[in-house]
Amino acid sequence: MAHPASIVPYAGHPPIPIVPIANRFTSLGTPIGSTVGPIRPNYQSALVSDYDPFAIVPPVAPIAQSSQSSTQFRKSSPYLPKDKVHLFIIEPVYDGISDPITIVRSYFPPNSHFLPPAPYKDLKFYRDILHETKSVEIKPIKDRENPAVILYHSLYIQQILSQAEFSRHPYELKYLKSTHPYHYADYIDAWYNIFLHQTVDFSHSWFINFDAKFRSPFPCWFLHWWDQHGPTADVLPTEVHNLTNYYASKSQFNKQQLFFPKLLLFIARYKIPWIMKWNYHVNWETRILSRQYFVKWWDKFSMDRISVYVFKDFPQSDHPPKPSSPTGSVSSAISIDGKSKAELRALAAQLLDQASQMNEDEDNDSSPSASSC
Repeated sequence: MAHPASIVPYAGHPPIPIVPIANRFTSLGTPIGSTVGPIRPNYQSALVSDYDPFAIVPPVAPIAQSSQSSTQFRKSSPYLPKDKVHLFIIEPVYDGISDPITIVRSYFPPNSHFLPPAPYKDLKFYRDILHETKSVEIKPIKDRENPAVILYHSLYIQQILSQAEFSRHPYELKYLKSTHPYHYADYIDAWYNIFLHQTVDFSHSWFINFDAKFRSPFPCWFLHWWDQHGPTADVLPTEVHNLTNYYASKSQFNKQQLFFPKLLLFIARYKIPWIMKWNYHVNWETRILSRQYFVKWWDKFSMDRISVYVFKDFPQSDHPPKPSSPTGSVSSAISIDGKSKAELRALAAQLLDQASQMNEDEDNDSSPSASSC
């Protein structure tokens, strides 16, 4: 039987000062049998809250304090796991080391959670790519009472450049303000590596949404990004699924849009956020060290507000029922009991007049000028 998979058991080290970390979202919790301890200084300096690779964007206004006491917690949706991303095979040189963090900080360069293809392609390099191409807006959300503590980061997707929009050939170079060159493959990598900032206790999370002005078509590679970072069906409320199905039944999609899940198109159009975080995972039987992503629903999101926009864009009835006439409708049950011949003749004339009016309405509805939106 395989050794139980573990999620980041931290090795103990001599105590050192640690910047306090907080998280407004539900924590993943500490794995059974693991101990949490400080990490050696050279690694910690890259992960504690003072190290913010996204600090180029000014922080948003402090979050309004809840009316409830800080010791009271509302029920929160849980994090659910997504597929793992395999990072590397644990070679025999690491035999005898059971702590994934010890392996990772030996395998990756200092201050990094990935292996850069070039020394200058660090987290700041990828951040600058997305920032200077106006692809995303990243904001550090800080603790109201302790601004030195970053609670989480928000990321709003503003646009996604296709290869044609970026350059004629994907190998053609552009230059950042720092003079570092980059090409389209670097741009794609930036969409993945931008999330690899982490805190000491691995509580860091991302609040992700599409910007209000987002209108970009999706390049095909974004489907893989969505599968890795987007919300799963299990974390979404029933209302989201119902509205997505309704939207899909009413919309007319072009050829490119048909390549993507309707849920992605719906979330991008109506700006529905989700929360994502990640952690390390080791399968000791296969000796594979992976990155495990988790997603959850943002409980404060109002589905009622989105419903209004969906039904405004796609009315439930293409032809709203016409107001009933004062004399009744043709479909109504008509009683002739007790009526005189004169009354019956008047009623017959009324029915013929209404039938004639219905034929005119049907002719108008079938004309090109009366086509619905």
